[in-house]
Amino acid sequence: MKKFDLVVVGGGILGCAVASWASGLFEGKMAVVEREDRVAAHTSGRNTGVVHRPFYLDPAKKRAFAISAQASYGLWEDWAKRNGLPWSPVGTLEVAVEGEQLSVLKNYMRFAKENGMTEGETELLDPQDVAKLEPLVRCEGAILCRTDTAVDFAAFADSLMKVAMSNGVEALMGTRVVDLKEREEGVEVVLHDGGRLMAECLVNCAGGGAMDLAKMLGIARGYEDLHFRGEYWRVDEAFGRKLGHNVYSVPRHAEFPFLDPHFIVRSDGSREVGPNAVLVADPYSYQGFAKTALKSVPKLLERPILPKLRLMANPRFLSLVSQEWQSSISKSAMCERVRRFIPSLSPSLLTRRGIAGVRSSVIDEDGFVPEAIELESPHSYHVVNYNSPGATGAPAYSAYVLYKMMSGGQLDHMKRRSAGTIWDFDEVVSRFGKR
Repeated sequence: MKKFDLVVVGGGILGCAVASWASGLFEGKMAVVEREDRVAAHTSGRNTGVVHRPFYLDPAKKRAFAISAQASYGLWEDWAKRNGLPWSPVGTLEVAVEGEQLSVLKNYMRFAKENGMTEGETELLDPQDVAKLEPLVRCEGAILCRTDTAVDFAAFADSLMKVAMSNGVEALMGTRVVDLKEREEGVEVVLHDGGRLMAECLVNCAGGGAMDLAKMLGIARGYEDLHFRGEYWRVDEAFGRKLGHNVYSVPRHAEFPFLDPHFIVRSDGSREVGPNAVLVADPYSYQGFAKTALKSVPKLLERPILPKLRLMANPRFLSLVSQEWQSSISKSAMCERVRRFIPSLSPSLLTRRGIAGVRSSVIDEDGFVPEAIELESPHSYHVVNYNSPGATGAPAYSAYVLYKMMSGGQLDHMKRRSAGTIWDFDEVVSRFGKR
C-alpha cells in the first residue's frame, strides 16, 4: 500500500490551492486524488467565472466567505498577471427590480465597507444613472461594483496544480475514492480500481462529493446535501455586446439556493444568462429531465431525512423547485426571468445552451447552511458546503484551512520547508484574525 504524508481528495480549485500551499510549506510525500482526467472538471470549471467582491456578503452571517473573498482578490490579480491568465474587471450591476429591494442595496453598501472594500469600488445608482450606464437595463436602483472581474477559474486551478506538481505533489488523475477507513496510522483510501493508499493526513476538498466522503468516516451526522443544477444560455453576440457589465438581481428567496438568473460577461468576451437551480440527484447530473427527476427521489430519502421532510412540507420551496424545472425545460421561461431587468431580451436571442454546473448545498435541522462547514476526524479534515463565492476565495480560504490544521497538530508529522510559497502565507491567514 502506497503511503503519503498528505492526501488531498479533489482537484477543484480549493484542492489545487490546498496542494500548492501545502507543498510550499512542507516537505513530504503528497498527492492529489481527482476522479476526472483533469482538474476543475466540475463546479470549479462550471460557474459564472466571476471573481466576486464581497459587497453582498453579510460579514455576520458569512464571515469566512467574506474575508476569503476580500483577501483573495489581490492574490488572484497578482497570479493572473504573473501567469498571463485572463483578468477582465468588467464590473457588476446588482439591480433592485422591485422598490422594496432598495433597502437590500443599502445593506450591501454597508457590507462593502465592513468587508474592507474601498469607497470607490461601489456606488449606489438611481434608475436614471443605470440607464446612462446600461441603456437596456430597467430597475428601481442598483449598486455598481467596479471591481468584479471575469476570469477562467479552470485555468487558475490548472496553474496552481502545476505549482504543486513542481513541488513534488503526485497527481492521481482519473482516480475515484470509493471508501475511507480510519486507521491508527492514518486514513486508508480505497480506490475504484481496487488500489489502496494510506494517508497520514487527508484533506477532503471533493466539492459535491465531499459530504459522501465525510460520511464514510462516520462524521457529518445531522447534515445532508441537496444538489442543484445551474444552466446557462449563450446570448446572441450582437445583442450581448450592447451590455458591458454583469447584471445580477437582488435574490428574492435568500433563504433558499434559488438565485434568479444573471447576465454574465465571460472572460472570453461571450455573454450568457443563467443559472437557474434545478434539483438533481447528484453532483454530476449536467443534463436531462425525466431520468434526473426520478433519480432525485432516492436522494430525498437518504438519512438524515428530517431536514428534507421539513423542506418537502414547505409549499414555497416546492413551488420554487417547480419553477426551476420549468426554466430548465423552457427557454422562454428562462428568458422571462431575465426580462425582469433586461426587458428587450427575447427567446430568439438565446442561441444555444451554455455551460451547466451543479451546486451542492448542505441542510440541517434549521434549513440551508449559509457557510462552509469544516469537520474533523483523527487523521482527516473535511470542507463541505463550499459554495459561491468559493472559487473567488480559494487562495485565502485554503491557507486558513491549513493554518487551522497546523494549529490542531494534524500536520506535525511534516517538516517545514524553506523554499516558500507563491503568496505570503502568514499575511493571508492574519486576515482571518482581524475580527
